[in-house]
Amino acid sequence: MTFTAIDFETAHAGFPCEVGLTRVENGVITRSASWLVKPACFPYMNPFNERVHGISSADVATAPTFEELWGELRPWLEDELVVAHNAPFDMHVLRTSLAHYDLAVPWIDYFCSVRLSRKVWKNLPSHSLGKLCEYHNISFEHHRAGDDAKACAIITLKALEETGNTTVLDGLNKLGVKVKRLSTEFGK
Repeated sequence: MTFTAIDFETAHAGFPCEVGLTRVENGVITRSASWLVKPACFPYMNPFNERVHGISSADVATAPTFEELWGELRPWLEDELVVAHNAPFDMHVLRTSLAHYDLAVPWIDYFCSVRLSRKVWKNLPSHSLGKLCEYHNISFEHHRAGDDAKACAIITLKALEETGNTTVLDGLNKLGVKVKRLSTEFGK
């Protein structure tokens, strides 16, 4: 039960303005962190996105860029199993950021906690992070990357424990949830 949960909040399209990470080792959350990111589209912030997460241009004006943060983020992700709630979105943001700064794509296998939760809690009408946290009485500040990553990690642990799995990969295989490899190809 070892993996890293990731979440991005975006300024516009695939340009992050915040990233959150939570590390789980042997079924226990060992650390969580989040960073504001000066997006590549700075100072532009999509007004819709800003209303969702509440992060403004002023909030990220002195934040490091993704490129400047990458040295700190990479050890959390490289050669690790990564989960995200709606993984196609977060992996797109990661790929977009790496491509924009011409950074090498690290070796990352990932899976989606939305797909996992749909397999485990079939009776729920919604598998959004907010609804799953409400169902499991998990309090968090939704649409803030650090809290969302931690909530994703907790939901993933609950799903795997509820189905009696002792390893992530065994659980995903039994439930039919695919593990994918991050690639440079968008849409993969």
